[in-house]
Amino acid sequence: MLTGEQVIVTTRHEHGLDPGGDPIYEDDPPETVDDVLVDTSTADDIEATRPDGIRIDCTLRFPRSWPYRSLRGARIRMRGNDYRVIGDPQPIYGGITPTRWNLTVQLHDERG
Repeated sequence: MLTGEQVIVTTRHEHGLDPGGDPIYEDDPPETVDDVLVDTSTADDIEATRPDGIRIDCTLRFPRSWPYRSLRGARIRMRGNDYRVIGDPQPIYGGITPTRWNLTVQLHDERG
């Protein structure tokens, strides 16, 4: 039986505009999510060209039990390191659902 690990997710929301009209973001309170599967990077992930030029440092699989909300711009703390979510991952709905995980989240370690 597969068992995931615990991660801490910090999402953010728009909190108005600055004088130049750009959005100002504010962090939401951190949330602990249990049973998240962690895939480490492969050479294909590191060497793959991404549209925004960011490499994937690891991939997470969130459980269906987590109430989905956008992770765009979110930070995830895992194994003592902080990562930034790449893009805006969307859950898999409907069809065949053979596992209890339905959201794939790619992460980038901004420490370089």
